[in-house]
Amino acid sequence: MIQELNEEKSKNKRLEEELKKTKDESQIQLNELNILRTNIQNLQNENNNLKIMLSNANQFNQLNQLNLQNNQINNINEINNLKQIIEKKDKEINELKLKIPKHNVNMNDIMVINFLSTDQVIRCGIPCLAEDTFAEIEEKLYQQFEEYRNTNNTLLFKGNQILRFKKVKENKIQNGDTIQVVKQE
Repeated sequence: MIQELNEEKSKNKRLEEELKKTKDESQIQLNELNILRTNIQNLQNENNNLKIMLSNANQFNQLNQLNLQNNQINNINEINNLKQIIEKKDKEINELKLKIPKHNVNMNDIMVINFLSTDQVIRCGIPCLAEDTFAEIEEKLYQQFEEYRNTNNTLLFKGNQILRFKKVKENKIQNGDTIQVVKQE
């Protein structure tokens, strides 16, 4: 009985460590996301300033048409340079936008689903979101336990078989719930 309690404490400690690690990784990603957003904002501000400069250069060009021969060459070169800079900055902005995930993850939305196999080989938690399909979570499990990938496993939650292509929340699975993995050779 004491050994089982110690094993359960050890299991809970490992799960807490995994959850902390997942939260730390999520925080790092969130920090990187904020840096990317700041970079995008700076580039957009610089781009707007360059557009203003381009607009001013165009107005300057119109006002100085009397000195067209000398000034026109210089202004056209400046305009072209500014256009090239704007195009470059637009490209940088678009590249940075592609690096930003399509959806932001709130730390409170992260949950852990516990997996326990009937042969007791699998005893682990997998971090996920309620919006993830269960097949995505199952793939994470098989990345850790490769030997289960080549077997026809049944995944049960509260005695019911899990629908793999439904979302976690559609399977009514909540944070901390345990999924039983029945290995069938």
